[in-house]
Amino acid sequence: MGANAAPREPAAATGDERPLEVLLISEVRFLRESLIEGLKSDRDAIAWSSSDCDMALSTLFEQQPEIVLLDAAAPNGRAMAERIRDILPTAHIIVFAVAETEEEIIAWAEAGVAGYIPRTAALADVLPLLKNIVRGEQSCSGRVASALIRRVASTGKSIHARMSAHARPSLTARELQILKLVSAGLSNKDIARTLNIGLATTKSHVHNLLAKLNVHRRSQAAVWMRDHGVRPALSARLFSDPLQSL
Repeated sequence: MGANAAPREPAAATGDERPLEVLLISEVRFLRESLIEGLKSDRDAIAWSSSDCDMALSTLFEQQPEIVLLDAAAPNGRAMAERIRDILPTAHIIVFAVAETEEEIIAWAEAGVAGYIPRTAALADVLPLLKNIVRGEQSCSGRVASALIRRVASTGKSIHARMSAHARPSLTARELQILKLVSAGLSNKDIARTLNIGLATTKSHVHNLLAKLNVHRRSQAAVWMRDHGVRPALSARLFSDPLQSL
């Protein structure tokens, strides 16, 4: 069975609220019929359904529903939620009949849904829950709320760690000298001669510098210097003053 045609004539609505347009996607017939009947009995909603996920996706942009109500048991449901979001980013994707566990709710949230209706909800609760989600409100258990907070905190820490890893490291005066000589293409022997230090010491400095810049090759050090606005030395004489050509 494909998608039932959406009734496009507007239903009467109380006050200034317009009726919600809801596309329901589920392979389970009694679920579709029960939910559609329940939504249509309220004059605040226009609802139609589809049992065919691919057909629903193919007509999604044309139908432009405000809400896509997706059965949590749909095959590859989370991947489908992501496809719906790509096709119609303005739609509120709401998954229903969800097991209200931390793992399930977080997984659906990561798939991009705007909200969920737990499997314990009564039929009479569906429309009020849909309205709340459209307004940006989602009721959930304290356990789920706590899990979401922990996930957000963990994600924030990961982002901060990645940003810190790419932050410009603080280089000493000697490391700046080494960086400019390396970037100018000088070998370790040439650097040792220019700075009047031992070759073993030069090798140690170069190794530590590359590690601090988080690069593996000398050519990458030159790219790092350019990207971070470190001015190259104009001649070898400038290396007597490591801060002169910053």
